[in-house]
Amino acid sequence: MAQALAQRIAAVNHQAIDEGRIVGSVVLVAQRGELIYAGASGYADRERRRPMRRDSQFRLSSVSKPYITLAAMRMIEQQLLSLDDNVSQWLPWFTPALPDGRRPAIAIRHLLTHTAGLDYRFNQPQDGSYQRLGILDGMEQSSLTLEQNLRRLAQAPLQAEPGSVFGYSLAIDVLGAVLEQVAGMPLPQLFAQWVGQPLGLGNTGFYTSDADNLATAYYNSEPQPAVMYDGLRQTLPEGFGFEVEFAPSRALDRHAYPSAGAGMVGDADDVLRLVETLRSGCEGILQPHTAALMRQPHVGAQAEIQGPGWGFGFGGAVLVDAELALTPQNNGTLQWGGVYGHNWFYDPIAQLSVVALTNTAFEGMSGLYPVQIRDAVYGE
Repeated sequence: MAQALAQRIAAVNHQAIDEGRIVGSVVLVAQRGELIYAGASGYADRERRRPMRRDSQFRLSSVSKPYITLAAMRMIEQQLLSLDDNVSQWLPWFTPALPDGRRPAIAIRHLLTHTAGLDYRFNQPQDGSYQRLGILDGMEQSSLTLEQNLRRLAQAPLQAEPGSVFGYSLAIDVLGAVLEQVAGMPLPQLFAQWVGQPLGLGNTGFYTSDADNLATAYYNSEPQPAVMYDGLRQTLPEGFGFEVEFAPSRALDRHAYPSAGAGMVGDADDVLRLVETLRSGCEGILQPHTAALMRQPHVGAQAEIQGPGWGFGFGGAVLVDAELALTPQNNGTLQWGGVYGHNWFYDPIAQLSVVALTNTAFEGMSGLYPVQIRDAVYGE
């Protein structure tokens, strides 16, 4: 089985690299807690002919979110925080208003499910309030602090009544600021204490201390992927939103504010440890009932978070109807990705955890590549 799996994944990687859809990738697959496939393909830096390695670091973008979600769930388990706590209990200055002037309560569960009424700048019109206020998405170069950016966010009108509508947003950045208050420490230190050390993560943080091991970031272009540069704006695929602004050098800046939703750097093995923890709890780091709570569809499948059949739990999209979604994954699967070119999922029925990190946007997140890796894992 392992040999056939390796052949299928190798074929996917070879095709994707040969067709110029990705430059390099690291793919890890675990089943029942045992690693059954690990492979690095292509280049970490094509121009320098530096091959991708299993321990190569990537700019994680939204793969940052489940790390901070895990920290929040651990604090909730220890009753330091509640799903029903209001954000303003911890951040008294964060009380954004609806267009009619009302300032509704935003609960922690609204942040975790992206139903807080917030948004991302990349999803807003060019003449919208997010642009006028200079709100950042967490991937740009900036001299702002986390609080300064979120104070700008608090001035923007809410998009909807909290709890009413799914809207992918800066909610996890707000959650990161809440956790700082709960723990009484900065987010990088909090991450290390609540997630990094318990999981044994050795290659993940809010900036890299080893620039030579950081995979170069590319974006899809003709005739082949091109090297990203600070200030690059790329339009997301249809259905995802507007333009995302990238700043690859942010990963090297120890002074950049810690964006809980988009600002981390790490490798595939650390992401696999995270995903396995979300799947199984990993020896008490997360209680089984909490892991089960995270993969409940707190936002129903009618929202079509990742297409028909997908809702949203805590930390990622939840598969509610596999037949409708046209996927071999089982109901209860939790998955998400990252705009720099990443995808991960776990299937609780098949007891599978899959991590596919690439250095190519947007193919590695929302192109054919993650679908092909998924199908290779299931033998389809």
